[in-house]
Order: sequence, then C-alpha cells, then structure tokens
Amino acid sequence: MNTLQKIKLYILSLALLFVIIAIITAKLPKESFEWCKPEEACNTKAILSNLFNYFFLLLKANVIPLVMLLLLAISWYFKYEFDHLLQGGGQKIIRIQSIENEDYEHLTFLATYIIPFFGFKFNDPNQFTAIIVLLVIIGAIFVRTNKYYANPTLAVLGYRLYKATLNDKNGVYESIVVISKDQLKENEIVHWEKISDNVFYIKRK
Repeated sequence: MNTLQKIKLYILSLALLFVIIAIITAKLPKESFEWCKPEEACNTKAILSNLFNYFFLLLKANVIPLVMLLLLAISWYFKYEFDHLLQGGGQKIIRIQSIENEDYEHLTFLATYIIPFFGFKFNDPNQFTAIIVLLVIIGAIFVRTNKYYANPTLAVLGYRLYKATLNDKNGVYESIVVISKDQLKENEIVHWEKISDNVFYIKRK
C-alpha cells in the first residue's frame, strides 16, 4: 500500500468527525424566513424569490457544515476505492495458526485522536486553524507509523482487526495484522491478500 492510499484511509478514518462537526456547527440564518414580505405582493414569483434568498442565507451561515459534508462524500469515495482494492483479492490459501481480536485499536484511535476535538469551538477561526494543523500532524503520524488499519470508520462498516500467526507452504508469518469482515478462528484455512508488509486482508473460503 502506497503513501497516497494510506492518506486516503486516514481521511476515511475522520468520517465520523466530519459528521459530528457538521452537526455541531449547523445553524439557521439570523434573518427569519417569510413567505411574503408585508411591502410586496404575495405571488408565486415573490415566494420563489424569498425561498431562493433564504436558501442563499442558509448556505452562507453553514459554510463549515457544507465543507464537512463535502469531505464526508470524498471519504465515502475512498471507502469504495478501498473495497475495490480488496475485491477479487484473497485467492491464495493460508492457515490461521493462532489469532486474537484487536478491535480495541479502533476505540483507541477514536478516544485518542477524535473525541478530544469535541472540546474545540469550531466556529472560532483560530481554534479551527489549530484543528486543521493538528489533523495534518496526526495524519503524518498515522501514515508514517502504518497505523492506517486502526480505522473507526472501517469498524462501523463491519471490518474486524486481529493479530495472528499464519502459515502456508512457504513458511510462518508472525505478528500479522489481519483485516477481515469475518469472525476468524484458529486452524481455519482462509483466503488472503497482502495489503502491506505486516497487514493482510483475510476472508473465509
């Protein structure tokens, strides 16, 4: 897996944060909506004009939520790219010698990197700039330490994390991080695909 793909998975891991920020910062314009203003004739043209003007004010008041929704759409596209990367893979056979669940890694990432951001004021320009800088720094760490698999969004989408020892005719593979949608057990014969040096995607036969 190259650096660009890891960055995409990092952005995908922030999808839940994008949703929360959009909800927290969403607001109505200060101006109240009126179907017809007292000084104008109330007809279809006036109503449509007022609707359009209010819609414009609504967009203007919700720039941050709109940006978050755009980022959410982009992250969802990256999710389909990741699914496509795994699709058709995993045709090679390997045996699970030992395996243990590592799903807590998702919660660790969520608690360490996502939840602390809820204390920020997203409408404050200085704090919002600080958030962007922090996210970039965390992303750099995320990519350089190959922690892209500890992804809470993938957990929500049904992916599980395991630490396993695997073996096939070519030898034994120890301390392998396994990503799978299946409930895996010891001594199972499964299909696998290498994602990176110590990360495998596995699915049942």
